[in-house]
Amino acid sequence: MKIKHIQNILIILIIISSVNKTSFAIGKIVNYFLDNPNAWDDTKRVTRSTPTKVVIKNGMEGLVFKLTDLTPGDVVALVFLEAKKVEKFSSEKSCDAGDKLVRGKNRIVSVITKNHGNRKEFHYRFLLQREMNRMPIDIFNDGDAVLESSYDGTEPVVNMSDLSGIKLLEIEVR
Repeated sequence: MKIKHIQNILIILIIISSVNKTSFAIGKIVNYFLDNPNAWDDTKRVTRSTPTKVVIKNGMEGLVFKLTDLTPGDVVALVFLEAKKVEKFSSEKSCDAGDKLVRGKNRIVSVITKNHGNRKEFHYRFLLQREMNRMPIDIFNDGDAVLESSYDGTEPVVNMSDLSGIKLLEIEVR
């Protein structure tokens, strides 16, 4: 019986040690935003970026984040700081925002968590909309993306958020 326990422990250790370093890094960047209360302010300062601000009236029912563009092979995450939730996207799709937002002020960070081998190229674009029966009835931010990051490697880096793929969003839910 002791040998069986030792074998199980060794198998678990081998599995843990063989975990892809990329997934470890993904967890670290997401955990940085979830666990560090200063992460939001530090990111604003380092990237010299101002969050996009959106006000939502009439509650959270039917709110979705719709990923409309993503560089093939990349993965982007939305980190909802107040709700302490994360949604990862590897393809264009929508995610329900109602269970990830709270009444009042919400801070959301979008970040590239996996780049498909070319760190000098990435693009993602999120729309915030209210849907009914999967049809948009309201698109917020005048129809523009609430979170969008693009870098093609040909232009000089204006600020760190261009190169990092990190974008910030504040949503006030009334």
